[in-house]
Amino acid sequence: MRTIACVIPTHLRGAYLTEAVESALAQTLAPQVVIVVSDVKDDDARSAITSIANSTEIDVRYVERLEGPQGASGSRNAGAAIAGTDILAFLDDDDLWEPTHLERALSVLQGDGVDLSVPWMIEFSENHARDWHAPEPGLSFEEVVAQNPGVTGSGIVVTRRAFEALDGFDPKLPVKNDTDFLARFLQVGYDYGVVRERLVRQRQHQLGQLTGVTERRAAGTEAYIAKHSKSLSPKNRRLLVQSVHRIRSHSAETLPRRLYHLARVATLHSPVVLFRKLITGREKVMARIRGGRDGN
Repeated sequence: MRTIACVIPTHLRGAYLTEAVESALAQTLAPQVVIVVSDVKDDDARSAITSIANSTEIDVRYVERLEGPQGASGSRNAGAAIAGTDILAFLDDDDLWEPTHLERALSVLQGDGVDLSVPWMIEFSENHARDWHAPEPGLSFEEVVAQNPGVTGSGIVVTRRAFEALDGFDPKLPVKNDTDFLARFLQVGYDYGVVRERLVRQRQHQLGQLTGVTERRAAGTEAYIAKHSKSLSPKNRRLLVQSVHRIRSHSAETLPRRLYHLARVATLHSPVVLFRKLITGREKVMARIRGGRDGN
């Protein structure tokens, strides 16, 4: 029987952490161990996880990783290193699993003979919920390296052999960790399967999410480009550089800099896409003009 560990990286998110752990413990196919790894000293998290550990028969551990760079990648790697299981399932501290997530993931791993399973997702917040990422099977390195198809850390269920062959997640990258892991996974020839059910709930909130349009994200994307530079096609390089400028068109401190980056976004469109946008923009303007005339 294959054994499963749930690894949860955390960073001062006590408001959500216990919910994440409880969703892991509520699985129809229970993990053998749940390991929560914090990259800072956090007495509140330690206390909360200790309380949960004392109330369940599942092995629940809390670990503080105070050396090395902060970030989810290092914490995931640290948890995986001590898990001692055949399968590693990752869950971010602000997200949730539906009860059948691990059961369906293991079914895909075994039934499809693959080393990675990813599910479809739901995005939610206090005020809304909607269908979110729905990755498809059969994608190549070329198709994912610049545009993540919807594979996030909370959905990754991977065999230990593949995880260790890739040396886990890259702790040097501050962003795009999940895209980087998937791209390297495909680049060396591994295959993945998809659970076509929405079994992971990705929470949207204001507590320091990495998806924010910040200079840190822009610089991190540049580091990602540098890492994969030799493998990027001209199209994928253009898409990634465009992403950097798009982020900075929001995060730049002055209006001239924001306008500069906005202009760079436009010039980095392919000629066909740029032409289509110009035509679409012209049609919208003409529609407004006609609408104004009709209203007079």
